[in-house]
Amino acid sequence: MRFPYATLRRGQLEVANFIRSKLGGYLAVKAPTGYGKTIVALVGHVGSGRVLYVVRTRNEIAPVVREARNLGVSFTIVFSGRRMCPLVKGAEVSPEDFWLNCRLLRLKSMCPYYTNLKQVSQEELLELLSSAGQVDPHVLASLVSRELSACPFFALSGLADRVELTIATYPYLFNETVYSTAFSDIGLDEFYVIVDEAHTLVSPQSILSDSVSQSVLRTSASELSRHGYGELALRVKQVEESLSRVTFNKLTRVSKQSIGVDVDLLRELEEAFYAIRFSYLQSLAEVGVEAFAKTTSSIGRVVKFLTLATKDFFSLYAQSAFDTFRLYALPLGYEPVRERLRLARGVLLMSGTLPPKDVLDKVVGRETEYLDVEALYGYVFPRENVFYAVYTPVTTSYPQRSTRMFMEYARLVRSIYEVTNRAVLAVYPSYEVMNEVVTYLKDSISIYVENEKSRIADIEKLLAVEPHTLINAVAGGKIVEGVEFRDSSGLSLISAVVVCGIPYPTPDDYVEDFREALRSEVGDTADTLVMDVQASIRVAQAFGRAVRSEKDRAFIVLADRRYLKKGFRELLGLRYDAVFSDLSSLLSRLNDFFRSNRAK
Repeated sequence: MRFPYATLRRGQLEVANFIRSKLGGYLAVKAPTGYGKTIVALVGHVGSGRVLYVVRTRNEIAPVVREARNLGVSFTIVFSGRRMCPLVKGAEVSPEDFWLNCRLLRLKSMCPYYTNLKQVSQEELLELLSSAGQVDPHVLASLVSRELSACPFFALSGLADRVELTIATYPYLFNETVYSTAFSDIGLDEFYVIVDEAHTLVSPQSILSDSVSQSVLRTSASELSRHGYGELALRVKQVEESLSRVTFNKLTRVSKQSIGVDVDLLRELEEAFYAIRFSYLQSLAEVGVEAFAKTTSSIGRVVKFLTLATKDFFSLYAQSAFDTFRLYALPLGYEPVRERLRLARGVLLMSGTLPPKDVLDKVVGRETEYLDVEALYGYVFPRENVFYAVYTPVTTSYPQRSTRMFMEYARLVRSIYEVTNRAVLAVYPSYEVMNEVVTYLKDSISIYVENEKSRIADIEKLLAVEPHTLINAVAGGKIVEGVEFRDSSGLSLISAVVVCGIPYPTPDDYVEDFREALRSEVGDTADTLVMDVQASIRVAQAFGRAVRSEKDRAFIVLADRRYLKKGFRELLGLRYDAVFSDLSSLLSRLNDFFRSNRAK
């Protein structure tokens, strides 16, 4: 397979050949955003067998579709069946409710889109995917239902045994139940697996976890009582009441045994959930297929939570925040991720922020064939386009946190914003620190503050109106993870990034238990894995938002004296350009940097 471009970036051909020569093993490629990892990975795999290319979010499917078309590779896409379904479009239906409703409608032959699948050939589907001018996965899914009157999810997932490339979101690899729903006739051992943004493997809770709120537990208990499941309702009530005793806003361990969470409770709840929903089918003629497809129940939400909570390697944690209580099921260790990767025919892990080889090998549980593109072939983008500065008067270390320290951070961020003429991204270790600092920022500046309801589209609209905006975001959040903001010419809108502190995981019972679970396997390296490695990846993700091409220039400020620690600097893999102990010197260098940029 040849590259579809006349010119290649440094090392692309060699990396593709490296991948092809090592297929079947555990491969790892570290290269910055904008290098062209996707096309390199595809060229390295195509023609060797089925490929399952998994991405973190639905939005990340589109670039892979674009490159597959450029190569002329046959492909299909798979993401949330609920979001693909034309019957529930626009409705708020939980995944567990959706899939039970879907299953019942299919069993009763009552879903017209699923029934019509028999009339649609795979050739029609392949032609639709290859000829459509769109790369947006939602648009492609809607084309299947609109043009072919067929179920998008089962039509597209059904192509996996026919095409060379299947592009899917993470759950279709890492969640066995979800995988089986989409690919019931294809074993994972038939796929070469490509994992994009593979640095997320270091934090398995970001891939495999679930939670349930106290209100959902309370509502499900009421539903069970109303339908005659009194004893079962009491057991759910026991779980719900245990959350009321939680007084901390940090994750607090909860014993499964003490609150009655076990496989028996899961089995009984599943049976009740199915029986109650099946009884609704009697009124289907009155309410219609679309209305039934949107039927919801809190019981299903609890069933989904318990399915994960009762698995090996998962423990329970409770948290109180914003007057709400939640129960979390979180993985202890990397085994839930490893067991899925072990089943694949071969694995390629890719990211611009992969941890070092010795760390990654411990995460995946075996030795990788590791290739660092910039270490081997030189900088992908001109090194002089980025200036890395460390600012030492500040720190977010817990003993040093104070009103004065937060005011110093605000002064730093505001001063950098005032010197620049494009967007500035300020990144914080937590919502708590961010909100403290934002309190002292002037109201007169154009400012955006991330919250739990933030949407990338909202920030894009704001930047379109006012490119000179101060964006305040939390490390590891949706703004910092894999998002880019560009102007109409393709240049990055972010001219400076200020990383306020080091985004270590919040010290809580989960972090402590996760570290102890790893310690028996990797010894003292557990401390580095749980704290420093995760923090360094979040930092690298933050300043990666600014430089997306060879034309972008950015000034990066690492605002915490702890960045001078040798071990942390080595994890970042950076050469700092300067260390500043006073703000005026930093601002002077910042001015010089952008003045030289304008001169060019």
